[in-house]
Amino acid sequence: MNELELVATLLPYLAAADGDLVIGAGEDDAAAWREPDGSFTVATCDTSVEGVHFDLSRQQPEDVGWRALCFALGDLAAKGARPTYGLVSLSVPRRWGPGIAPGVYRGLAQLAGRVGLRLIGGDTTAAPHDGSLTLALLGTTRVRPVPRSAARPGWEVGVTGPLGGASLEWARPEPRLELGARLAAAGLCCGDVSDGLLREMDKFAAAAGVGARLRLDAVPLAPGVTDPRRALASGEEVELVCCGPGPLPAGLITVGDLTEDGKVIVVDARGRVVEVEDRGYDHFA
Repeated sequence: MNELELVATLLPYLAAADGDLVIGAGEDDAAAWREPDGSFTVATCDTSVEGVHFDLSRQQPEDVGWRALCFALGDLAAKGARPTYGLVSLSVPRRWGPGIAPGVYRGLAQLAGRVGLRLIGGDTTAAPHDGSLTLALLGTTRVRPVPRSAARPGWEVGVTGPLGGASLEWARPEPRLELGARLAAAGLCCGDVSDGLLREMDKFAAAAGVGARLRLDAVPLAPGVTDPRRALASGEEVELVCCGPGPLPAGLITVGDLTEDGKVIVVDARGRVVEVEDRGYDHFA
C-alpha cells in the first residue's frame, strides 16, 4: 500500500469540506476554514523522522530544526498563508546528547522569528531508537485558498524555480512564502514539491481526478543537474508547483498541462512518452 492508497482508507473518518471548512480532508496537504471576520485560517502538519529526513551524524541540530520548519511551511506557502502559530512535538531517543533537543528548538526558533511564526508549545516524549519532529502550523490569508481538488483539465502547470539540486545539502533553505502569497492572490492552485514534482502531480490527480503531461525538456534544472528525470523526482524542494488557466503569471516556469485521463506522464520535446522509473518519494514504498 502506497501513501495515496493509505490516505484513501483514512478519509472516511475525517471531515470533508462543508460550511466554514473550505478545504477538507483529501483535497490538499493543508486544511482551511473561514473565520468570522472573513479571513481564512490554513492548517498543516508535517513530520521529520531521523534516518529518513535528517541525520545528526552529518547535520547540526540547529539545521535540523530550521529545515524541518522550512519544509512544513511549504504547505502554508502553497495556500498563500502568512504563518501565525505553531506547535512542536519532539520524540527524543535516550542516545541523544543533552544539547541536541535544545539545538533543534534553537533552529526552529531562528526561522520562526524570520517569518513571523510564534511557537506556542507542543509535546515531548521518549523514543525507543530514532527521534522525530512533528510540526502543526497555522497561517492566515484574506484570499480564499484554492485546493488541489479544484484543478481542471486544460490548465497549465508551472514551477517557481529549478529542481533537482542538492537541497539535502542546503543548511538553511528559505520557504517561498511571499511568492506563494502572490500566486495564491492570482487564483492559482499550488502545492509544495516536498516529495518530488511527479509525486506532487499524482496528488493533484488523486484529489481532482485530472491527469498531467509534463515536458521533460521544459523542467528547469538546478546547477549541476544534467538529467531532468532526476529533477522530476527530487524531493525536499522549497519550490512550489502551481496550476491554473494559461498563460501563467510571472514567477512561474511552465512545464506542462493538466489532462482529462487521470494519468501523470512525461513526454519529450516531440511529445513521445518517456518512462521515468523514479517517480519521487513515497513514505510507504
